[in-house]
Amino acid sequence: MQPARSAPESTILAPSSAVPGWTAEYAVPLGGPGHLLLATFEQAAIGITHLTLGEEWISVNQRYCEITGYSREEILGLKVEHLTHPEDVPASLEFIRRIRSGELPEYKMEKRYIRKNGEVIWVHLTVSIVRSAKGDPLYLVGFIEDITERRDAQSEASRSLSLLRATLESTADGILVVDLNGKILSSNQKMADMWEIPAEVLACGDDQLAINAALDKLIYPDDFLAKVTELYRHPEEASYDVLELKDGRTFERYSQPQRIDDVPVGRVWSFRDVTSRLRAEEQERALTQEQAARAEAENSQKRASLLAEASRVLSASFDYQTTLAALVRLAVPALADYCALDIVEAEDSFERIGEAHVDPTKSKLLREVAKFPKSALTARHPLMRVMATGAPVLEADITPAFIRASFAEAEQRRVVEALAPRSLICVPLVTSGKPLGALTLVTSGSGRRYEIADLSLAADLARRAAIVVEHARLFHEAEQATRARDDVLAVVAHDLRNPLNTVTMAAGMMLETMPVERVQERRQVEIVRRAADRMNRMIQDLLDVKRMESGRLTTDLKPEDPGVLINDTIDMLRPLAASSTIRLETDIEQNLPLVLADAARVQQVLSNLVGNAVKFTPRDGRITVCAERLDAEVRFAVIDTGPGIPAEQLPHIFGRFWQAKTSDRRGIGLGLAIAKGIVEGHNGRIWVESHVGLGSTFYFTLPAATQNAFRLSSESS
Repeated sequence: MQPARSAPESTILAPSSAVPGWTAEYAVPLGGPGHLLLATFEQAAIGITHLTLGEEWISVNQRYCEITGYSREEILGLKVEHLTHPEDVPASLEFIRRIRSGELPEYKMEKRYIRKNGEVIWVHLTVSIVRSAKGDPLYLVGFIEDITERRDAQSEASRSLSLLRATLESTADGILVVDLNGKILSSNQKMADMWEIPAEVLACGDDQLAINAALDKLIYPDDFLAKVTELYRHPEEASYDVLELKDGRTFERYSQPQRIDDVPVGRVWSFRDVTSRLRAEEQERALTQEQAARAEAENSQKRASLLAEASRVLSASFDYQTTLAALVRLAVPALADYCALDIVEAEDSFERIGEAHVDPTKSKLLREVAKFPKSALTARHPLMRVMATGAPVLEADITPAFIRASFAEAEQRRVVEALAPRSLICVPLVTSGKPLGALTLVTSGSGRRYEIADLSLAADLARRAAIVVEHARLFHEAEQATRARDDVLAVVAHDLRNPLNTVTMAAGMMLETMPVERVQERRQVEIVRRAADRMNRMIQDLLDVKRMESGRLTTDLKPEDPGVLINDTIDMLRPLAASSTIRLETDIEQNLPLVLADAARVQQVLSNLVGNAVKFTPRDGRITVCAERLDAEVRFAVIDTGPGIPAEQLPHIFGRFWQAKTSDRRGIGLGLAIAKGIVEGHNGRIWVESHVGLGSTFYFTLPAATQNAFRLSSESS
């Protein structure tokens, strides 16, 4: 709720000079009949403004200032175009033209404002024209409402609906959604394909037609129909059953009520074809039984080498999921019939990171166990005991009483009992003196029984894994942050290019058409153009880095004269050096061979190195660009008399986004990284030698165009 605003002691809507034809009768004096109107103007919940027919502000109320972020004084010095988003300016100006010409009595539009702090907001704008008693147009009245939240909500709703539809179509299950009367509201293509139901049947919305089409395909159609009828009578119930079809397929059928505010409004049917899975499970079951007998005989030998193998595997990758999956795979069946690894996600929850079972048909049960909420685990549960005390737990013999004491609800106990656990070890993964998670090992069908020796082995494995897992997770988080930054920068670079080009072109046109006498205005426009050029170079750097990362930075290699490459670059950079009173010199060896190079890219390298030197070399300093033959290569060097680079910074100098720790933060730290990528793309090398207080020398090499045929450099070299 906005605080009450007091009206100013006196307000006049516009001076007579601002509005042609204005007379004193339009003033609102203090205490007069219009004072109430003035108070309403100031305390209105929406922004109100008066503008001249020339689109200059006459007055604005406090709410308009709050919406735009400007004070009254600041706004009255601006024009409409200054607040309006550039893409919305043409439409705004056209509406104002039409209302001034009498084509429209008023207009309404949704447009974007740019607040003082740069934030873009959406507003709903209503503008009308005020006329004198004679019908002459006097000024414009605008009403503005901030609708940013509404627009954001609309966009989010559209995205959510699109995501829901895409998810529905991409799922492997057939989905059917009906209302409480059985009318079909939605379905996916998989539903039609699985049941071979014509699209027009599903589209008509009559569920009875769809049911009739399905009944002919079922071995037990009466059971199918009975379940449908029962669930329609009990809209709050959920259901699961298995359907057998005449063609040999088997479907799992799931049904869940659809609720809005916890009130059933319909039902979602889900059908999953599990034919292949059931056949595979039967084959795997027989194979697993055979393998289990052999695995027991080999178990002792495998356990002896387990820790050594664990160290090798856990240190092989910083990938979070790969590391944990490797740990779980090592434990089964060498140490357990099934294994699970849980990590502390928050104070009140665990995250199941990895799981494995010697019998693949039991994996579904393991996934069900992973979904148990923490509240389902009692204080006697091994995981809860380990996380509370930090000490390992050994349950040599798991009994029904132990299962009952560990799980709060009968359904959870049923799932665990189906896994048939026999013996259990749960050991903590500890880092910095605190449990990071726990590794749970369980024997089942193999009949093995854990002993103290097994506990020691498992604890040793967990200790080694804890360190590696923590490092892997930290590495993964850092990698994600870096990738997210790079992706955002790439998008920003791409999206900024068009508006920046527009700014550059507009500034150039203004300079061409602006009289030379307007020195101050031309200087300001030139500043804008230079800033846009500088930003374009930064954007190009960002795009070059992305191309190098993806292997798409192309080079057009041709024989080139090293002296020409250097001198052309130096000519472009002399004004930059001169502006800082820095001498820019060359020292090019005679009789240099041609180099195999992309001229534009090599000049980009030289520009980056020289530009970097100019940035850090003090006034009246010197920069020398050299080239000399070095076996079958030409070595280039950029030598400056700057402050030098500390030794501890040298290993990072060619890293992306790295900048020296100085007060100068021009650029975005990509120039040297790009130079390195270009040189290496030419099969060359780049490095730096520097001593604090003595300056720096950046070297890079390029291969000669031929090893036996050389051409003298031009005399200008």
